[in-house]
Amino acid sequence: MIDALKFNSQRYSMCPGNTGDEVRIQKLMSLVGSNRRVLDVGCLDGTVGQMLMRNGNHVCGIDASSVAIAHAKEKGVDARVGDLEQGIGFPEGIFDVVLAGEIIEHVFNVEHFLSEIHRVLVSDGALVMSTPNLAALGRRLLLLFNRNPHIETTSSGEAAGHIRYFVRDTLFRLLKDQHFAVEVFTSDEVNLSATGSLRLTGLASWCPSLGRSLIVRARKI
Repeated sequence: MIDALKFNSQRYSMCPGNTGDEVRIQKLMSLVGSNRRVLDVGCLDGTVGQMLMRNGNHVCGIDASSVAIAHAKEKGVDARVGDLEQGIGFPEGIFDVVLAGEIIEHVFNVEHFLSEIHRVLVSDGALVMSTPNLAALGRRLLLLFNRNPHIETTSSGEAAGHIRYFVRDTLFRLLKDQHFAVEVFTSDEVNLSATGSLRLTGLASWCPSLGRSLIVRARKI
C-alpha cells in the first residue's frame, strides 16, 4: 500500500519548481472560493485543507490512511478515515463544495463515488475536481513515438494506483449522467514535449483539452 503521507509530500505539495502542481492546486482553491463548508475527499495529510481554511472555509476531510488523517487533524481539519468505494460517511446535504483533487482516477465505482458526492452537497452545491488528462499534448507526443503515455500497467514500482483514465468528453458525460452541470473547465499546464520539460501554463487556460490535468467545477442539478 502506498504511504499516503509520503505520496502527498512527493506528488502534491507546493514544492518550488513543481509548477504544474502549484498551478493546479491554486486553480482548485480559487474554484472552491471562501467562507464555504468544504469536504476534501482524499484529504491526505491536510495540506490543501489547511490552505482552504486560511481562506475562511470550514473544512472536513476523508481519507483511507489513518496516518494521514492523524496529521490532517493536527492541521485543524475535521478529518476521518473512510473507504470511498463504500461511500462518504457524512450526512446528506451539508457541504457547499466537495473538493476531489486527483482522486477519481483511483476509484473503481466512479458512478457510486459521484452519487455520494451529489448526496452530501447542498441543493446548489458544487464539485471541484481534477484528474489527469489522457489526451494531454505530452501524452499524445509519447504515443506518436510509440512510448507509454503514462498509463499504469502494473501495481509495483512507482505506480500511483491509477485505474481510470479520462478525456474531456468522457469526464463531462460521466458528470452529466450523475446530475452535475460543468460550469468551469480549465487546466494547469500544456506540455510541449514528451518528457514535460517544455511546458506552458498560460496556454492551458486557452486549450484545456490539451492540458496535463482536467480541472472542472460542476454544479449539482
